[in-house]
Amino acid sequence: MSATTPATPKFQHVMIIFPPGEEKLLRTFYVEVMGFREKAVPKVVKPLGWIWFYTGEEGVELHCVPDARPVPVDWSPHFCIEVNDLDDYRARLKTGGYQIIEARALPFRRRFFTRDPFNNLIEIVHVEGDYIAAGE
Repeated sequence: MSATTPATPKFQHVMIIFPPGEEKLLRTFYVEVMGFREKAVPKVVKPLGWIWFYTGEEGVELHCVPDARPVPVDWSPHFCIEVNDLDDYRARLKTGGYQIIEARALPFRRRFFTRDPFNNLIEIVHVEGDYIAAGE
């Protein structure tokens, strides 16, 4: 990369919403079912009720912000998490009573979707190889 070529932007966080007062349910889902670890929020935003989680990528966080507006039932914007054991996540979600939404198959990308208790859509994928090269 030359001195004149700008660096590619990188994600710092992904933000989703949850209903105010549902902090316990949020933590249960994202910690106990999904396996995230909670991260302390800065003092300046603590009064706002925000909850943050570490992700597997250093410096990239999942920010959960209370909002009285519900996520629409047919909401399709989503975030995707990569996991080592897709079947384990499928079993965890089924055990917890969460819906498994099967996804169109992609080469080397076994995946499915689910919704958190607040209707945020999550894609869960296990990467097994280069799906772009496989399609050429």
